[in-house]
Amino acid sequence: MLRDGMTGGADPGVTIRPATQGDLASVRRLIADAALPLDGLDAVAVLLVAESDDAVVGTVALERYVDGAGTVFLLRSAAVTAQHRGWGIGAALTAAALDRVDAERAPVALLTETADGWFPRFGFRPVARDELPEALAASAELRGACPDSARALLRRA
Repeated sequence: MLRDGMTGGADPGVTIRPATQGDLASVRRLIADAALPLDGLDAVAVLLVAESDDAVVGTVALERYVDGAGTVFLLRSAAVTAQHRGWGIGAALTAAALDRVDAERAPVALLTETADGWFPRFGFRPVARDELPEALAASAELRGACPDSARALLRRA
């Protein structure tokens, strides 16, 4: 699931980079503070962080699934600290994650309770959960970590 509040132009003092082992405690705290699920976080394919003044101020993750229909990704755990919202960090993190997906020409889905109006700028469109690629059924988020009230969005390849 993803939280809203990620808007604006990117701040030049923020670096987007792959998370390191040393970032994991900060990432988990940031995700928990945003009331997002931690289930399945250890199995993500990509974990990115936004860093400002040597502190993790934002994060986003991608889960990767493969089945007979091909590869599909789940964008998840997008969060930005309250004091850094409005700086464009969420947009920069999302764009960086989608850049990694675009090379594979794979669809990307997400679940959200609050940010479904924010993601269309990246090509996401609302869909019924039963329209999501079947491979995503293995995701902790679709197995119950996200409530049934979370809306599904899909960005087709």
